Amino acid sequence: MQYSAQVALGELRSDFVPEPVPYAVITPQGDDRGPFPLCIVLHGGGGSRQSLVDCGKLFESWWSEGSLPPMVLASPSAGMSYYVEDAATFIRWDAFIAEVFLGHLRATCNIRGDRNSTVIMGMSMGGYGVLKIAFAYPERFAAVAAMEAVLEPGLHDGQITARNRLHHGAGGPARLIGPGRDGALFEANNPASRALRNAALIRESGLAIYIEAGDHDFINIHDGAEFLHRVLWDLDISHEYRLTRGADHVGPTLIPRMREAYVWLGSVLRALARPEVPEERVEGAAVSPSSQECVRLLRAQMEPVRKFAAASDATTNRRYGVLPVER
Repeated sequence: MQYSAQVALGELRSDFVPEPVPYAVITPQGDDRGPFPLCIVLHGGGGSRQSLVDCGKLFESWWSEGSLPPMVLASPSAGMSYYVEDAATFIRWDAFIAEVFLGHLRATCNIRGDRNSTVIMGMSMGGYGVLKIAFAYPERFAAVAAMEAVLEPGLHDGQITARNRLHHGAGGPARLIGPGRDGALFEANNPASRALRNAALIRESGLAIYIEAGDHDFINIHDGAEFLHRVLWDLDISHEYRLTRGADHVGPTLIPRMREAYVWLGSVLRALARPEVPEERVEGAAVSPSSQECVRLLRAQMEPVRKFAAASDATTNRRYGVLPVER
């Protein structure tokens, strides 16, 4: 089936940010008339709604080949805001995205209005934005995918060294990025801190989480990705984590990695749309029922062993083991 991308541009006012916010919406045009799932896309530093528009041909290709289910994609222009939530300056990007923008899209676009049909994805500064927003509002999104998110490896500003402040030179809100950083604001917006504060709700919501980075990133944000991975591991919060060997913050690996992230989001949406079918992970192909039955039988056989181990080790039934701090 062949799809094309229809682009619509708009502007949205709210009480949460001082200026009207331009935005772009891409709607698939093909035999499928919807309503469609929704993917909110947050651009990186220096980007805008045009960043989404420029990817239209990629989405057309992925929809047409079947690797990505048709979905509506929408992106606001946020400047170098870092999507900061800062009540002291009356700038509240979290609330704008998760409340105003999401509500506006549901009222005006050909989309399904339920949580299981709503995902959020971002790259670089946008990756930071989607993680902190999804961790604050896990009940509103089925999945979050963050590519090369600009994360810093610590919970407090004093833990961040010069190695992980390289991106500060590119600019951002003065109270969040740069020498005048407010430590409390950093902690309040930090995805790792939000995961710690909201761990129970994130686990209970079943929020699907995807974090990826390249291990040759020129601003060293892969350190932050690894840090967040370990925080989520210790919190026993299920997530998918990918560290791509030799990949940088820009360059030829970016589009293949982007495709993988969207295919992953599509697999989550497809599984939620057909809950009786196991999660689809490879190009939309489902795991066969016979394979799932084998897994069920193997797990059943191991259950007595697990119960025996749990009698002496309470961590046995966690998803992730409690690892030693020192090696």
